[in-house]
Amino acid sequence: MDSIISSVRIINQNEENLNYFYLDSFTKNVSSVSLDKVEKIIFENDKIEVFCDLISKKKFLGIDESISINYGNRDSLWIDNKIYTLMSNDLKKFNSIIDALNYMGNEGWKAINSYSTSENSYTIEHYILKKEITK
Repeated sequence: MDSIISSVRIINQNEENLNYFYLDSFTKNVSSVSLDKVEKIIFENDKIEVFCDLISKKKFLGIDESISINYGNRDSLWIDNKIYTLMSNDLKKFNSIIDALNYMGNEGWKAINSYSTSENSYTIEHYILKKEITK
């Protein structure tokens, strides 16, 4: 008897099991299935949108700027952690948010929103970016 498990997100797999989660009402459930019971995996949507927060922190009236990036919970999106590490390391080389935005744009990210906050004597600018990736 075949069974289809639909609308799940694969977390990872080891030599024996495929671990996944799914939403049931408002609850996130984690489960696993033995790999010898899995015939094939079909992705309903090969392309998905991912988002990140490009952050610039600068002392009020200062010139030094700190650039960082928040990808959120990367879990199974970034199967290859090397991609994430390379982008984070590259961003640390930039002295201005414009250079970082140009770099991210060159990598296929698009700015969709921005906002500013302040903390102590620092101005913090957030740039929300999105990118379509093939999963």
